[in-house]
Amino acid sequence: MIPHGIEDEYDIVQILQETAATAVLLVNYKKIGALRILKAIHRAHPNAPNILSEAHLLQGIKSSQIPTIYSVEDTAEMNYLVEEFVEGPTLREYLLETKLSKEELIQLSISLCDVMEALHMAKDEPVIYRDLKPEHIILQEGRIRLIDFGISVKKSKAAKAVPLGTKKWAAPEQLIGGIIDERCDIYSVGKIIEYMQINSYGKDDYKIRKIVNRATMPDIEKRTSSIKELKHQLYELNNSNDNENGKGNLEKKIAVVGTDHAVGTTLIAINMCRYLNKIGKKAYYRDVEGDCIHKLMSNLEDAVIKEGILYHKKFKGIINYGDAVEPHIPPKGLKIIDCGTNIDKATDCDVIIMVINLSPWKNQNLPTWINDKSIYILGNLSSKLDCIKLAKRIKKQVYKYPQLQSVKRLNKEEERIFSTILQNEKDI
Repeated sequence: MIPHGIEDEYDIVQILQETAATAVLLVNYKKIGALRILKAIHRAHPNAPNILSEAHLLQGIKSSQIPTIYSVEDTAEMNYLVEEFVEGPTLREYLLETKLSKEELIQLSISLCDVMEALHMAKDEPVIYRDLKPEHIILQEGRIRLIDFGISVKKSKAAKAVPLGTKKWAAPEQLIGGIIDERCDIYSVGKIIEYMQINSYGKDDYKIRKIVNRATMPDIEKRTSSIKELKHQLYELNNSNDNENGKGNLEKKIAVVGTDHAVGTTLIAINMCRYLNKIGKKAYYRDVEGDCIHKLMSNLEDAVIKEGILYHKKFKGIINYGDAVEPHIPPKGLKIIDCGTNIDKATDCDVIIMVINLSPWKNQNLPTWINDKSIYILGNLSSKLDCIKLAKRIKKQVYKYPQLQSVKRLNKEEERIFSTILQNEKDI
């Protein structure tokens, strides 16, 4: 399967892949002494046009992250193309020897989005890559380069494309012949980010996990809709990390969320707000799942309302007037977000206080990212023994919340718990 006549221009360095009808060769271009890849296929093979198709696909894409096509040739027996040899370890090889920092994980994810965006924004029409996996990702100087466009297809021809892809990495609809569009690649990008996260120091980061979950939704209509949107989410996360590292000013949001109903999230969020204001940190309570502030207005004596904020001693609560009333601009300061049982709302915050009732009859549906360093576990309405048992099971500190709490005042035991929990949050 080595094309006749190439010896005038190329020396064969290595046969990378060969079948009865195809060959992929590493060759040395004699004229300038540069390594290149030569792909050949017999003209009688049904996939012979793919060689030309791959060249045409890449012609309209302006990106230094894809191989340069140098020439496309044909002989009496075969078609072949010569393209840039992209040197470097594959992502799989790299992760066998390297554990990514969270910063490197995000930067590589953004780089992957860059090359996928170049495909999806190709000059003539979008190109659907369809074959994203660790073996097709090469790392060069801290960025990603993409190789092997053998099953890539223009969007206009995707509906008639044969179902192809690699199980585990390809979107479900791609493998069964469903809708083929940019969202197939978004699914695969999500799976690559997940793969990198498992092999990183950010493996428990709930914000990265949330981005992955949205990108890899089996239901294509619920999936992240564009690679631009996915990249924006990663940039926001990157900016958030910069702020946490002291590179900017961040108004933190602390979520209080329950694993079940009636576990005391509202009371805990209100008293955490009181505690932070008491120690001189300007903090505001916000209820995103109900209308707690309006109920407090009638139960707290001497409460004062000013510019959309309810003030009562050390408590400050943002009033939700509903869509019919133009909201006040939120004041600057920490936001204590009462999320009820809505985990999705909580994962938009910087710190999560997860409240659990450890009664024996309660099912503990804990998220897989429970061990992230910014998540704290509070056992409410629970015994000390039950808190110890859970701490051993999940290998993480569990704090027992004191009983006899009041929605009208803060007690010393609550102050001690809040102080202990937040001592790790240096920027608070």
